[in-house]
Amino acid sequence: MLETIKTTLFKAINRALLKPIFGPPFSYALQRSWFEIMAKACFVPKQAQITNVLMGTIDAEKISPEQLPHNSQDIILYLHGGAYCICSPRTHRSLTAHLAIECQSDVYVPDYRLAPEHPFPAGIHDCLEAYQWLLQQGFQGQQITLAGDSAGAGLVMATIQKIMQLNLPKPKGLVLISPWVDQTLGVNKTTPYGIDPLLRWSNLEAGAANYLQGHDALDPLASAIFADLTDFPPMLIQVGSEEILLADARALYQRANEFNVDATLTEYKHAWHVFQLQAGMLKMADRAIDEIKQFIFSIR
Repeated sequence: MLETIKTTLFKAINRALLKPIFGPPFSYALQRSWFEIMAKACFVPKQAQITNVLMGTIDAEKISPEQLPHNSQDIILYLHGGAYCICSPRTHRSLTAHLAIECQSDVYVPDYRLAPEHPFPAGIHDCLEAYQWLLQQGFQGQQITLAGDSAGAGLVMATIQKIMQLNLPKPKGLVLISPWVDQTLGVNKTTPYGIDPLLRWSNLEAGAANYLQGHDALDPLASAIFADLTDFPPMLIQVGSEEILLADARALYQRANEFNVDATLTEYKHAWHVFQLQAGMLKMADRAIDEIKQFIFSIR
């Protein structure tokens, strides 16, 4: 009963305080500031240690558990969401800190460049540079899990494509939370707008226009549902049943199956876009974090 009340409350908060601000007519400067403020309401466990690092030329946060096991070899490169135009490592600390603690791994979160100031493919270049930096530090590809949410999951799919094209050591797995992988918006518009407590079509349309700025939305680096997924690492896809990107997640899962990729799709009933940000406050979010942990451990 309490969990149902909390779920209803979080949805109401999203609808009242986030959804109206997330997208037009508000400027990205205002949206960025508002989401930084609202992120302070999320629970960041005190056991997480947060330090600033420079991954090549890219500013980043490193989130570590209070006591990292001596035999820990896994790390996570996490790419935050925000429709390619807003948010930062700070807005996603509640999620990345819980990942660090539950997975007993360091989590690196690059502060990649945002559109519209830095359109496609600037963010991809930054995320690839961050991955290459990890390799230069001596980490093996099979120690790295590449993870992200929403547009960040889109960047995960773009980054892994570049990794494969450059014949770099590939990460051991991909974690894709509420992935936005169709910049044409053709697939995901099959999901009714009103069902989503957070996202609006106008937000996605503006995000795609400001990110692509005339670039072809059919480019697999922009829309991974058109990508060649041959020999891709195992992937875990998580999505809520009440979000307009549900169709994207299903389409990506279908695409992975077409290329015989080891893929898992988990649809969380009554969940909204990137509900994992409520880890530590909502059991459903805790279960999703635990599923990510089990996935990472299973592909060691």
